[in-house]
Amino acid sequence: MKKIAAITFGCKINQYETACILDEFAAHGFESVNFSEKADVYLINSCTVTNRTDYKSRNAIRKALQRKKENPKVKVIVTGCYAQRNFSEIQQLGNIDLIVDNNSKSKIFQKLEEENNDFRDILDVFEFDELSTEKMFEHTRAFVKVQDGCDYYCAYCAIPFARGHSRSRKKENVILQIRKLVDNGYKEFVLGGINLGLYGKERDENYYLADLLSDIEKINGVELIRLSSIEPELFVSPLSEVWAQSEKIAPHFHIPLQVGSDYLLKKMNRRYSTADFRKLIEKLHLIKPDVAIGIDVIAGLPGESEELFRETYDFLMSLDFTYLHVFSYSKRPGTKAAKMKNQVKGDVINRRSGKLIELSEAKKKKYLKEIISGKTPLSGVLETFENGFWTALSDHYVRIYFPSSENLKGKFMRFKPIKKYKDGIEVEIFRQIGF
Repeated sequence: MKKIAAITFGCKINQYETACILDEFAAHGFESVNFSEKADVYLINSCTVTNRTDYKSRNAIRKALQRKKENPKVKVIVTGCYAQRNFSEIQQLGNIDLIVDNNSKSKIFQKLEEENNDFRDILDVFEFDELSTEKMFEHTRAFVKVQDGCDYYCAYCAIPFARGHSRSRKKENVILQIRKLVDNGYKEFVLGGINLGLYGKERDENYYLADLLSDIEKINGVELIRLSSIEPELFVSPLSEVWAQSEKIAPHFHIPLQVGSDYLLKKMNRRYSTADFRKLIEKLHLIKPDVAIGIDVIAGLPGESEELFRETYDFLMSLDFTYLHVFSYSKRPGTKAAKMKNQVKGDVINRRSGKLIELSEAKKKKYLKEIISGKTPLSGVLETFENGFWTALSDHYVRIYFPSSENLKGKFMRFKPIKKYKDGIEVEIFRQIGF
């Protein structure tokens, strides 16, 4: 049996796409092995969000090329965002068999068979590349890609140049895949996209993310629906109304702020103000007071003085949220921000990132206390068993620990919080589903 070794960098979207590609190879008799093992094909699904991911992608390519030197019959395939933006640079690394653009991942096996190295400019692409799988890299949670691309061109971000225009997956294909995943035992689903809130916006079908969520909720066997990151200006009323009435959409949202300064928001081509962001957070808490809210924030954007960083810090201090995902600004070639004056030094960025991480830890600690004291019901699909506890990532994005000697893997259950335990909460059973 031939073997394929794949490595993926970056987001869940890339991980999902790799899983789909490996399914296609498996259908043609390939066994998937670890990237460090000997294989007939090496696949690198690259990322270009930061300088660090660029480096990791190049390093993996070099390792695969070393295998090719040892065995000239080995095939090396590179795809992903770093590949999309750096075709010529990757060619110069060595004898790579295929460099595949971001909208042709579904055709990788076919391209390899035909030795077809046609590479498309992603900005000329307007159709969604259909990739589907009936099993996941995680055993209890299914990630489903429903959207690709972004039309926003924020000053610091290279992703629109690597992913192209917003493109939405046909609702029929989304529903069909989820039904198949339900048949294979999955109960929890995460909808993902490069800019998920743009789902359906480029079409004339008057069918958007809120409509898709309503249709998914009707599928028997779907117990929990999560959403990946939603831009604040795209969290519109229909979406919040569907969530308010839903019994399956998790009370947890990840909403990018990036910076808490109106001056820098405008400079970075963001489409909302701090006042708009505050109103959204307050609205979500009015609908469900115990909602978990994660926020993206970038430390060290060009022009971020100490005063402007303090604005961001104070703004975040005043908000009711659960945790931060803190990013250190990384200069991306070709973006507006890369050419801006007043670039912030690395040591300053690290110090500011540290302060934001401390703030995040304090907010999360406070949220856990509120969940416990408020006896907020928690639900989730039990994943792993260790030291007498089953664990799950709850609907409120809090890790829960349930003591039981029964085999509960894959069970969707409801719990009551008891006390703080490790990085989450120990729980007791509230109501059992699916027994």
